[in-house]
Amino acid sequence: MNFVFPGFLFALFAISIPVIIHLFRFRRFRTVLFPNVAFLRQLSEASDKESRLKHLLILISRILAIAFLVMAFARPYIPVDGDDIDPAGNATGVYIDNSFSMDALSARGTLLDEAKERALEIASMYGPADRFLLLTNDFEGRHQRFVSREEFNDMVREIEPSARVRSLDEVMVRKDELFASAPFKNHKTYYISDFQKSTSELSEIDADILIPSLLIPLPAQEEDNLFIDSCWFETPVRLAGEPITLHVRVRNDSKRNLENQPLRLFIDGQQRSVVAFNVAAEGETEVQLSWSAGSQSMQQGYVEIVDYPVTFDDRLYFSYTVSAEIPVLAIEGSGSNPYFRALYDRNELFRYQNMPVFSIDYSVFPDYPLIILNGLDRISSGLAMELQRYTEEGGDLAVFPGLQMDVLSYEGFLRSMGVDVYSRLDTNEIRVSSINELHPLFDGVFEQIPDNIDLPGVSRYYTIARSQISTGMDLLQLQNGLPFFASYRSGAGRVYLSAVPLDDTFSNFQRHSVFVPVMANIALHSGDLQPLYYVIGPDMSVMISGTGSRSADVHTVRRDGFEVIPEQRRVGNQTQLLFHDQIEQAQNYTLYRGEEMVAGLSFNYDRRESLLDAYTPQELERAITDLQLENVSVVDAGDKPLDQVLYELVLGRQLWRLFLIFALAFLLMEVILLRFWK
Repeated sequence: MNFVFPGFLFALFAISIPVIIHLFRFRRFRTVLFPNVAFLRQLSEASDKESRLKHLLILISRILAIAFLVMAFARPYIPVDGDDIDPAGNATGVYIDNSFSMDALSARGTLLDEAKERALEIASMYGPADRFLLLTNDFEGRHQRFVSREEFNDMVREIEPSARVRSLDEVMVRKDELFASAPFKNHKTYYISDFQKSTSELSEIDADILIPSLLIPLPAQEEDNLFIDSCWFETPVRLAGEPITLHVRVRNDSKRNLENQPLRLFIDGQQRSVVAFNVAAEGETEVQLSWSAGSQSMQQGYVEIVDYPVTFDDRLYFSYTVSAEIPVLAIEGSGSNPYFRALYDRNELFRYQNMPVFSIDYSVFPDYPLIILNGLDRISSGLAMELQRYTEEGGDLAVFPGLQMDVLSYEGFLRSMGVDVYSRLDTNEIRVSSINELHPLFDGVFEQIPDNIDLPGVSRYYTIARSQISTGMDLLQLQNGLPFFASYRSGAGRVYLSAVPLDDTFSNFQRHSVFVPVMANIALHSGDLQPLYYVIGPDMSVMISGTGSRSADVHTVRRDGFEVIPEQRRVGNQTQLLFHDQIEQAQNYTLYRGEEMVAGLSFNYDRRESLLDAYTPQELERAITDLQLENVSVVDAGDKPLDQVLYELVLGRQLWRLFLIFALAFLLMEVILLRFWK
C-alpha cells in the first residue's frame, strides 16, 4: 500500500492526545453529600474490571478513528502496475476535443461540458507542484506550454466549441513535440473525446508512441443528426434572368424516418423558396430548389433546415456569379470558321472572338472560359505551354486538328495535358454509331434517342489511341469502337478532342444537327469554376483568376465590420489566398482587391463532424490491439463512476473512502460507549 500524500502521516502523532488523556485521567472530583446513608443502597455497584474495560474500548476507538482519518487524508492506494504518479513531479497532457460534434447531449449536459469536468478531475489527482499541458482542436499558442494546476483549470473552463477538426494521430504528434520540453520525466497523456469514426483515423497512429496515453470516450445519449451535406447547381453557368436549379443533399444520421421537414432557400437576404422533404433513417435525399437569377453579377445565399441539438450543420452558405454572356475564343489555323461564327457570333448568349494562329495574345486567355483550336497543322511549344497552364487553371479547350496535321507536334502537346494522342490517318469510310447520352453535355438534350438516328458520316479521320490509364469519355463513338469526339479532365479544366477537322473532305459533322448541341453545351458548361463554397480548415486556400497582374495588390475578405488580409501568392495567371485559420465562422464574405469588389466567398464547417457515429470503448480496445499500440489504453468505466476508474488506473486501487468509513465507524463506536454504557 502506498500513499499519494504521505506527508499527512505525521498527523498520526495526534494519537498521543487520547492516550495521554486516558493515562492520566484528567478529571475533577467533586464531593456529594448524602443526608442519609440509606440512599447508598440505591446506587448501582460497578466492578472495577468493567470500568477499566469501558475506558480501554473508548481509548481504542479514539486511536483508530484518528489513525484512519489521518490515513484517509494521506490518500492510500494499492498500485496496479507500478506507481504512475511520481512524488518528485509529473508532466501531464490533456487533450479535450472541442469540435462541434461535442455539442451532442450526455447525461451531464453537452459532451464538451462533461469533457471539461473530466479534465478537472484528472488535474485533481495530481499535486500542486505538477505541471499540465492542455491541447484542443484550435492548437492555440497559449495552450502549448506547461502550466500550473490552477492555470490549467482556468484554461479548461474557458474552452469553447470550435470549427477545427483534428484526427487523433495529428493531436498525438503535436503532443509528442511539446513533451520534448516537459519539466519532469514522468509523463502521461489523456485524450477526452467522443472518438467519431469519421475523424479519429486510428489507423494513422504511430505504433511507436512513447508517452503512455489514456483514451477516455464520452458517449452521447443520442447519436441523431439531420444535416445539409452539400449543394450544387444543375448547370455550371447561370445567365441573368434565366431560371436556375440548385440541388441540395440532406443526410439523416439517425435511426428514424423523418417526414415533411422544411428546407428554406435565401438569396441575398431574401427567402426565395421553401420545400418539404422526407428522408429515410440512415439515408439521404436530394432536394431541388428553383428560382430566377437576378441581374447582379455576384449573388450569395444559403439553405437551412431545423435540427437539435447539433446545429452547426443546419445551414449551408454558397456564392455564385450570374453572367450576361459567355466568352468564346477560337484560334484559327486557316481563316475564320463559318460554323463557329454562325453558332456563337449570332447568339446573344455568347461573345465570340477569333484569333489567327500567327497573332496570338496569350494575355487574354484567362478572360475566356472556352478556347477552340481549329485547323492548326502543328502546335508551337509556346502555345502548348500556355494552353497547358490554361487548362490547369480551369479553362476548357476544344481541339479540331488541321487538314495536314503534324502528328508528332500534337503528340507532345496532348501528352503534356494527360490526354490521348492522335496516331494515324485512317481513310476508310465509317459512320458515327452512338451518342453517350449519359454524359453531362447531353443532359436534357434528348428526350429519347431513336435506334435509327441519323449520325454524322466520316470519310477519313485521325485515330485517337486509347492508353491504358486513359480517363477519357466518348461523347460520340465510331462503328469500330474508336472515339469520334471525346472529353478528358486536365488539371482543373477539360479538353475535348475531335477525330476530324471541320472540313467536308473528312466528315459532315460541322453540317450535322448534332454539332449545335455539342458545341453549344461545351460553351455552356465552361466558365466559372469557382467552388460554390469552401470548407473551413487549417489548409484552406482560395484560387482567384483574373484579379490583375500587380503583385502589390492587397486582397481583403470582409463582412459586417470583420476584415482579414490573407497571405497572397502569385501562381501563373492566378492568385492564391491562404487563410491560416483566419476564418472561423461559417458565413458569406466578400473578397476585395484594394477597394474593388472581386468575388463572393462562402465558407462552411467541415461536414465530417456531422456524422456522430462514434467508437465504443470495446471497439477502441479492439482497434488498439489490432494496431499493436502498446502504450495506449482505453478507460471503460462500465457501471462505475468515471472519476473512480481514473483514480484506479492512475493511482491504483483507492482506499481513502474505505479508511474514511472506518474513521466514522470508530467515532460512532465511541459515542455509543459513552452514551449507553453506564
